[in-house]
Amino acid sequence: MTENKLKLNSEKTEALLVGTRQKIASLTVTDLQLDDATVQFSPAVKSLGVFLDSTLSMQTHISFIIKTCFFHLRRIASIRRYLTHDACVKLVVSLIFSRLDYCNSLLLASPPHPFMAYNESRTLLPGWR
Repeated sequence: MTENKLKLNSEKTEALLVGTRQKIASLTVTDLQLDDATVQFSPAVKSLGVFLDSTLSMQTHISFIIKTCFFHLRRIASIRRYLTHDACVKLVVSLIFSRLDYCNSLLLASPPHPFMAYNESRTLLPGWR
């Protein structure tokens, strides 16, 4: 890395072991030595806004999306009576649908849990299909 004038920040760097649960459980490796730095293995890492876990099941990412979307849905629902229909639609599209759409191709093989937030958002928007 020093040849390319790069320096590893071991405090911010995370490593991810990828494999089946059985394979990962059988390993005794806890960290990775790179030059003078020690990098710890994490159960999940965030890259470009997507959480990847060690089994690539996307469960960490799905849980994060659901939690975030329902948080914003509760906030919108609490002020719904003060909003026009158009303002409510804009809030739902910008706060909920944008999160569901971001990297949604990674969720094709996953269970339909993230789309519960989409279904719930329809209750805030009468006439929305």
